[in-house]
Amino acid sequence: MFNMNRYQLLCLAYVTFGSVLYGYDTGITTSVLAYESFLTYFKLNNDTIGAMNSTYYGACVIGNVVLWYLPDKIGRIRSIQFACVVNIVAIVLQAAAQNYAMFLVGRIFGGFCSGMIYTLCPIYASEISPPHIRGRVSMIYAMNVSVAFAITEWMGLGFFYIHGNANWRTLFAIQAVPTAVVAFGSFFMPSSPRWLILKERHDEARAVLQRLHGGPNHDDTFVESEFLQIQSQIKLDREESLGLLAILRRPSYRKRLLLILGFFLFQQLTGTAVLQVYQVIIYRICGFSPSFSLVLVGIWGTVICVAVATMSPWIDRIGRRQTLFLAYAFMIPGSLLVVIMWARFEAGGNKDLGLAKGIIFGMFFVIFGFGGTTNTFAACYPAEILPTSIRAVGVAAGYGIYMAFAVMLVQVTPLAIASISWKFFLIFVICDFIYVIIFYFFYPETKDKTLEEIEAIFGDKVAVTLEEASEKITHEQEHFEGESKPEPGRVEA
Repeated sequence: MFNMNRYQLLCLAYVTFGSVLYGYDTGITTSVLAYESFLTYFKLNNDTIGAMNSTYYGACVIGNVVLWYLPDKIGRIRSIQFACVVNIVAIVLQAAAQNYAMFLVGRIFGGFCSGMIYTLCPIYASEISPPHIRGRVSMIYAMNVSVAFAITEWMGLGFFYIHGNANWRTLFAIQAVPTAVVAFGSFFMPSSPRWLILKERHDEARAVLQRLHGGPNHDDTFVESEFLQIQSQIKLDREESLGLLAILRRPSYRKRLLLILGFFLFQQLTGTAVLQVYQVIIYRICGFSPSFSLVLVGIWGTVICVAVATMSPWIDRIGRRQTLFLAYAFMIPGSLLVVIMWARFEAGGNKDLGLAKGIIFGMFFVIFGFGGTTNTFAACYPAEILPTSIRAVGVAAGYGIYMAFAVMLVQVTPLAIASISWKFFLIFVICDFIYVIIFYFFYPETKDKTLEEIEAIFGDKVAVTLEEASEKITHEQEHFEGESKPEPGRVEA
């Protein structure tokens, strides 16, 4: 029923590649914290290191807020192109920074771009993906984030041995490569068919759907059925005045938004972001050298890639809910191990190498669970449960919450580690237990359903199911063919 052709595969490959920008950009600052040249050039301390990271995530929030308006106004593709232009400015400012202020401005521009791209690509991907592989498309998206991060960290280890400021300047400059790929590829991408119908450009939308589903086994009935379903649902939303304000006045929409905000809030409260950003500091506390700390950072990135490859494919097999429970089955024990081993390590005078290894093993256990499924879930579930008219706003709001809490956490973490060490991470363990309970009772399964049919899960009206649309198209075709046949015994002139 759902046909895939080379063109659709290329489109999905492109849109999932967008996550590389975020993966590379966030990976850089993890590595450079081990570069003495970087630390001394900008005279960094716990406060300025926190500011370097918090301003980045703060700018991500601004990028998310822009998505409340821009993608629905000018389209998904034009918004991506705009973000790429901003990122070029960011790369120049960071790579050529002459002082801390100039570098900080570059990080702000870079965060703005990442906030847009990282949020926008899953929205676009959900709108061009067949229902039965949306989870796997999100898996590829998560894999690209992970691979980009891992490559950045191994590059960071290699550049560590370059003397002077060339090491960190080059590492920041290489961001231009994925940015150029995303910008260039955007000129060959179609507009989202759902956005085109939202803008009443129906002929263009039908042409995009035909191209996405065309090929040797091309099924006109499916193309027309999907077109009719999307068109009918958007028309129904308009008739019921379900615009942006519907999020506030419609209970089912408020529920969906709260599910999204809750997910992103508690994902940040797993503590994985601060573990990732400041893992070098933790390795140094454990007594490891800067060079070996970078080796561990590279392994960290590789572990995430392995986790995505082995765990994320289950999101379309066993469903979204079971996959996320699988993630917490790793994260909760891992977080407990970090806290327990760190407390014992500190009580013993920070000298027991075995306990230090226990801390690191717990950290890797946490990131295996988080990287293996939650990044995939984040790129899939929020976009699925929202209708087209508010999809960009709702997903952007979710990522905005995620980035906003990142601002707070990355700012306070260096000081918190110095002041209360393992007790800080006990907060994340408690939050993990709370969210598992919330998730169990309130989050429905969305596996294998079209974006329009997910409306019914939340008690909203589905204008027409895909099956009904298919039957209607088939009936109209049969009726047309019946009218076009000559009557028995009649000879056409």
